[in-house]
Amino acid sequence: MANADAGDGGEVILDAPGFIRVYRSGRVERFLPVDFAPPSTDAATGVSSKDVAILPDACVSARIYLPAPPSSGSYSGKLPVLVFFHGGGFCLGSAFDAAVHAHANRLAAAASAIVVSVEYRLAPEHPVSALYGDAWAALQWVAAHAAGRGQEPWLTAHADLGRVHVGGESAGANIAHHAAMRAGSEELGHGVKLSSLVLIHPYFLGGESSETDEMGVALLRELVRLWPVVCPGTSGCDGDPLINPMAEGAPNLASLGCRRVLVCVGGKDPMRGRGSLYCEKLKGSGWRGELEDWEADGQGHGFHLSCPMSAEAEAQVRVIAEFLSYG
Repeated sequence: MANADAGDGGEVILDAPGFIRVYRSGRVERFLPVDFAPPSTDAATGVSSKDVAILPDACVSARIYLPAPPSSGSYSGKLPVLVFFHGGGFCLGSAFDAAVHAHANRLAAAASAIVVSVEYRLAPEHPVSALYGDAWAALQWVAAHAAGRGQEPWLTAHADLGRVHVGGESAGANIAHHAAMRAGSEELGHGVKLSSLVLIHPYFLGGESSETDEMGVALLRELVRLWPVVCPGTSGCDGDPLINPMAEGAPNLASLGCRRVLVCVGGKDPMRGRGSLYCEKLKGSGWRGELEDWEADGQGHGFHLSCPMSAEAEAQVRVIAEFLSYG
């Protein structure tokens, strides 16, 4: 809903109170500040982290997480890599936020994996298509370290680039899905292939919703309003495969460029039904990979960030870790 803002002198094209306000002039106000956490060695897990540049000119970077070696002091072999994208509706959030940082520490420790948490650009200053491009650039950057090449020593020394996974939470899961679809038709380079895709509470819209909770219905309504702001020129949530990969006429999910997929949903997540439909469509697409799905009973969207020490959040981390261990 548009309205006038006297202080700015411009028209407001989106006002999501407490989250974001977007003006037709291009000005953006965000009301959820990033709780920045510096890279460190995590006291609880022993995981070390550091920040690296991926596309310096575009301000695309990543935080890399290296799990602590076992008590023997050295790794028994190379470690799998999870390239991960944070959530935030494409327009909020950061890989450097304290909650995202803590979750990446836990994933790296539980899975004994190197996590590359990507700081991609945000919409609406950059359209969603640019965010997808950032994700692909991050995967190519990782792939460039194959056979000991590349400039990042943690990857050249410790990464098993025969086990590269891509994943994300919420909007980051949407980004990860599209990266995996691109990997089905385009080479990452250096002989590197995607092993698996991890979708945590995937941000897919469109179609009919079975949501009955009043707050859930209101949230979905706001997300539908947000989509054309972050993705100008969209055909709408029902028919746009960027936000609704299950739409009629969308690229066939059989083209997914990995051999394994894990979908995690919350039982009270308003987008739970879209995640479940994604699983159904993938099963019926002709894709020949292995699909696993997991539901946290009674939990909402992003509960692992808001309640990271809950039994359900810890269980979700274990499910992801176990899934990656077979990749």
